[in-house]
Amino acid sequence: MKKLFTITILFFCFVSSAQVWTLEGIKLKKGSEQEYLEIEKFWKKVKKIAINEGKQRAWYVMKNVTKVEEGKERRYDYFVFNFYTDEDQMNQDIDVLAMAMKAHKGKVSKSKIRYNYENWSKPRESTNVYTLKRLDRTINSTPISKNTPLYIYPMVQKNEDYERYEMEYFKKWHEGEVLDYRKAFWAFDKVIDRTEKANKLITHFTFEKYTSENPPESKRFDWNNLSFEQEMMFKHGGASREGYPRFKLEFVMDWK
Repeated sequence: MKKLFTITILFFCFVSSAQVWTLEGIKLKKGSEQEYLEIEKFWKKVKKIAINEGKQRAWYVMKNVTKVEEGKERRYDYFVFNFYTDEDQMNQDIDVLAMAMKAHKGKVSKSKIRYNYENWSKPRESTNVYTLKRLDRTINSTPISKNTPLYIYPMVQKNEDYERYEMEYFKKWHEGEVLDYRKAFWAFDKVIDRTEKANKLITHFTFEKYTSENPPESKRFDWNNLSFEQEMMFKHGGASREGYPRFKLEFVMDWK
């Protein structure tokens, strides 16, 4: 419990390749969404203190708004991002209950604080957690808002060249789209740990944030007239990884 609530990710202001964070994929029990959101509002105040005291970097709650086929259910309903400066900050021992008491002192009864602390998982059917290390990123050109299009791409590394393709070649394409004000942010992260029931095949995640639902056409790349070199890089770079279907996210809340 303590470790789960000291999991953090600064989804949009990463500062170094040493930064680590955790990604919680949450499946809710049927009819428990409002209860879940109330519990996250309770933790929002606790996270604010943790961040102000330098115990983590940032905290975000995102809703999975990916379209699904009729009759099918989402694997995850919400994602929680927790960011840390490094592994030492992530793994520090924190008295979370004492921090919750401090955050809600004079506003919520001690018995209610203790109840929320002990029953944080009540609305959840399951939670899978990935611990990630930031490998690379572009600049972040646009602040997040409820209307910001956000995507997570789970990846499976197929050969030893994958990370180099992403960081030494494809990153340049993402940077060009940022300069064209199509894309607001791109990041590349490696899975360094996961909980028991999390997908064992996923090795990396990429994150993309766009400027709008209908970004302008790129001024720098002609996708219909790629050079031979570009075609080969896309062919062999694509063969270095296998992608799972992406998740589209909607910003719900942060610690501020």
